[in-house]
Amino acid sequence: MKVLRWVPVLVVSSVVVWSYYAYVIQLCLFTLKCSTQRGNRHTLTCILVLYLSVFHVCFLMFCWSFWKTLSTRATSPSSLFHLPDTQHYDLPDSIEMNEEILLKIAHKLPLHTRTATGAFRFCRHCQLIKPDRCHHCSACQMLNNCIGFSNYKFFLLFLLYSLLYCCYVVATVTPSFVHLWLSGMFDSSSKLHVLFLTLVSAMFLLTLFCLLVFHCWLVANNRTTLEWLSAPFFPDGPDSGAFDVNVRKNISQVFGQDWKLWLFPVSSSQGDGHSFPLRKRIASHHSIIANGVECLDREGVVVSQDSCNVAIAIDD
Repeated sequence: MKVLRWVPVLVVSSVVVWSYYAYVIQLCLFTLKCSTQRGNRHTLTCILVLYLSVFHVCFLMFCWSFWKTLSTRATSPSSLFHLPDTQHYDLPDSIEMNEEILLKIAHKLPLHTRTATGAFRFCRHCQLIKPDRCHHCSACQMLNNCIGFSNYKFFLLFLLYSLLYCCYVVATVTPSFVHLWLSGMFDSSSKLHVLFLTLVSAMFLLTLFCLLVFHCWLVANNRTTLEWLSAPFFPDGPDSGAFDVNVRKNISQVFGQDWKLWLFPVSSSQGDGHSFPLRKRIASHHSIIANGVECLDREGVVVSQDSCNVAIAIDD
């Protein structure tokens, strides 16, 4: 079954390899190169060199980001969130004792999110307390990999360079295709390759554009796809914009502070994937129940850890 998961990746890779053959070999080297012998050789040669140069830049950046998205595996929570070997939640006689142990561990961790019932999120399968924004994920079928904190930047760049690749192919192939078709310079084999290249690129262009716009909106609002579907819960209820600290900081969390690295698929994301900054308006309020004894300056309230009425939610 694991082998079958790679079939969509192989299909995408095959389409990319074929597009390279259709553009470079069939269009540029066979058709456009032959046309330089019939027209203004200097001008057409410059156009051919320009076409190939820009194409290879787009192609290499696409392949680089595609590989990084495939090869960078999603990270797991650190050992701080795992239960000690002697304290596994194996449901013995006293459930209350287990909850007390879990609560003591949870209060030492940077946790803000809860379940809908206000409980800490615990995964019995992994034997850990779930960090904020952490979930079991299913692998993307087209990439055979989970998209998460460790490779989300690479995924966004993969979408960007895929879109640029398709845009460039459509923009350069369409006028050349129409001109050469009308002038009768196409042979039957090249016609089919270039025609299908144009159609496939246009089809992917529309899909990728919608997907990229959607993920850009998610980044600007600092939301995950799961948070877009269902707002995360906090001690005082759900809040879909809790992690939205402003557009500039939201983008920096994903791409890093050094803007010179933004367009390159190299690791530059901020944070450790376990804790994330909250909006200032709610950060102080959430920290009361999240971390024990804290003080709210605007309300002058002190809440002790012992007085917090918090439970542990167990995932089956």
